[in-house]
Amino acid sequence: MNLIKKMRLTLVLLLTMAMLLVGAPVALGATEDQIEEVRSLLEQYHLSKPEDTALTNKEMEDMVDSLHDPYTKYFDDDQWNSFNSSLEQTFVGVGIVMIEERGVVYVEDVIPDSPAEKAGILPGDELVGADAKSFKGKTTLEIQSELRGKEGTVVNLSVSRGGKTLKFKVTRKSVQLPVVTTKMLDKGVGYLALSGFTLEAGKVFKQKLEELEKNGLTSLVLDLRDNGGGYVNAAQEIAGLFVKEGILAHMRDREGVDQPLDISGSTKPYSVVVLVNGNSASASELLSGALQDYGVAKLVGTKTYGKGVVQSLIPVKSGGMLKVTIQEYYTPTGRKVDKVGLTPDLVVNGVAEQLIGAYRLAGGQKLTVTSGKGVLTINGVRMAQPGAAWQENNVWYVNLKLASALIGAKLTYNSKSHTYTLTKGTQVQTFTTNDSHLRIKEGQTNIDVRLLKKWFAGFTYSAGTDTIKLMAG
Repeated sequence: MNLIKKMRLTLVLLLTMAMLLVGAPVALGATEDQIEEVRSLLEQYHLSKPEDTALTNKEMEDMVDSLHDPYTKYFDDDQWNSFNSSLEQTFVGVGIVMIEERGVVYVEDVIPDSPAEKAGILPGDELVGADAKSFKGKTTLEIQSELRGKEGTVVNLSVSRGGKTLKFKVTRKSVQLPVVTTKMLDKGVGYLALSGFTLEAGKVFKQKLEELEKNGLTSLVLDLRDNGGGYVNAAQEIAGLFVKEGILAHMRDREGVDQPLDISGSTKPYSVVVLVNGNSASASELLSGALQDYGVAKLVGTKTYGKGVVQSLIPVKSGGMLKVTIQEYYTPTGRKVDKVGLTPDLVVNGVAEQLIGAYRLAGGQKLTVTSGKGVLTINGVRMAQPGAAWQENNVWYVNLKLASALIGAKLTYNSKSHTYTLTKGTQVQTFTTNDSHLRIKEGQTNIDVRLLKKWFAGFTYSAGTDTIKLMAG
């Protein structure tokens, strides 16, 4: 390709789509022209600098697969539309999130402004059936299949609430998943969850953060768990809210040339704790790595996914779209991310335990945890957690690891003596695995809440028919 054509293509890339950090399926049945054009684009732009002799496959899928790069993909028009919808977190449906516990499927959450919310469906409702078909014995995936359909079609949904069966007429439509959700966990401690780096993520993030600040924010818990990435410029915008001047990352191209991404913004007067896990990838790692390197934030959770390469979207003139890996990135201090990941400052396992650990690191003290119908709510933040607490013969048991995090105690196990120890300050409580106050369920150890109340001052609980509220602080 001559220099003029190369400059024109680069301009199209910058004006049409920003760089991406995500993945999707490969298209099949491409034409000869498309295959030849994609071959040419891969030769010119792919990070590995493939030669023409290495891309001799006649089928698009085989040619792309020969790069051994799971992030470089070709999309036909339908696949691109589907991919773009997933990137922007939109789907056609009724707008509920489901959870299963003890063979019963409940509404875990209702998406704001969705058909389900407008119809009056509430979190905690038991899903009974749809269009005269019973959901008894069906899994969440089977029920999800029943609720899917074309936009504009109607589903008659039945739920059980408070022992009564209610029926709702719900019209399916395109639903936008919330990109940012916020909550004040306690006085001064704010929580902000970012589910994806969409085109509007930077703008929405700033707006929601300002709302928390107006409510007296003195420390922030930023939740990037299960955030698989998105647009680089969204991560750049968000980083600029916390870093006055610096770089987001070092971007190295196929020639080894470093093209650092600049950050220009402001700093915050409060501390930041970032929640990450093994599904925090790409743009999540880009942002987390920068905030960690600049000392802006502490990371809490488990090691991140380790996707440190960047893709760009190139429109294929003969039809379709090519997502091709063009760079590898390193954190501001030069740490490698690809196939390595980021290690948290505080390693914590368990979804609920991670949030509690981040909350305490951010200065939070009082905790209110409610468990029931497959959902665990921690200071107003809801999460799927079946079996976190349950009752047997009118006695409530709570997961031992969750209980230790809740009361702020260190939990250790001695395999020789088969004993557990809970240590909080100078207080030490030791008990054996065959203690009558313990129950093993689905491989997890659970403890009688009455024992916790007896042992630890400040821990209380109140139980209902199918929910329990645990309080500590």
